[in-house]
Amino acid sequence: MKNIETKWLEDFLILEETRNFSQAAENRNLSQSAFSRRIIALEEAVGVKLFNRVSSPLQLTEEGKLFHSQARNLLQQLQYNLDELQGQNIQNKPNITFAAAHSLSLSIMPKLISDIGQSHHQFIYSVEAIDVDQTVKTLVEGKSDFIFSFYDDLLSQEPFLSKEILESKLYPVSALNQNKEAIFNFSQNDIPLLNYTKQSYMGRLVNRKLNLYVHLNFKTIFVSSMSELLKKMVLNKQGIAWLPEYSIKDELKQNKLTILNDNELTIPIKAYIYRISSRLNSYAEQFWDSLDKKRG
Repeated sequence: MKNIETKWLEDFLILEETRNFSQAAENRNLSQSAFSRRIIALEEAVGVKLFNRVSSPLQLTEEGKLFHSQARNLLQQLQYNLDELQGQNIQNKPNITFAAAHSLSLSIMPKLISDIGQSHHQFIYSVEAIDVDQTVKTLVEGKSDFIFSFYDDLLSQEPFLSKEILESKLYPVSALNQNKEAIFNFSQNDIPLLNYTKQSYMGRLVNRKLNLYVHLNFKTIFVSSMSELLKKMVLNKQGIAWLPEYSIKDELKQNKLTILNDNELTIPIKAYIYRISSRLNSYAEQFWDSLDKKRG
């Protein structure tokens, strides 16, 4: 290891967080010139440029994004080991960090963590539930050990690793009336559609499907990035929505919802756990290995 000082790594993480040299220098109680010299020294030590200084605000280079994950994991593991050596209480400190798509954080993730946690009581999780695209960003920028998300081309290649955790479907559904009949159906005019935001993962899938069935007369009346919110709107008899199979199992059994089409209008989806390929802290690595044992 090339004489890299831990304070340089801390400087690097602060600069990535603030995206501003003067603000980062102030946070580190340094002059801007001294802070800049330390960042340059770090870049010279690792042999690559970590920041694109032309962009505004400051942006990580592709090498910088990869190094961010490595630096964060290295400092995290070092601090954890030092706390153990000094006898400090580490029982309540998270040692594995996740970002998860909203719907997965509410449905799939709790059971998976519960199953693995039964044999690994030392795992302490920190979980942030956010939009799908934001989860991808946290992993690319090294802010999470793992993310629970849906298929992503970028994350299906180096420097990322993935394991499939879910194969499911999006079904168009409607609430039922007192006669157990669908309140809304595809033969109606101006079918009230409860849709996902256009930029969301599920929104892109649903809109792609709708473009193939332009003869269906939809009228979008509500938009959200969260499938659970759309489900509540459907249950309140506001319209039709495409909802993931795993989130509506109970409502289907209880005859609160019905699937309007389980064939050509069904949309297949897959979910994965993604990580960076460089080594994570020991607890995160144990969790990753546990996934194979659980599936085995």
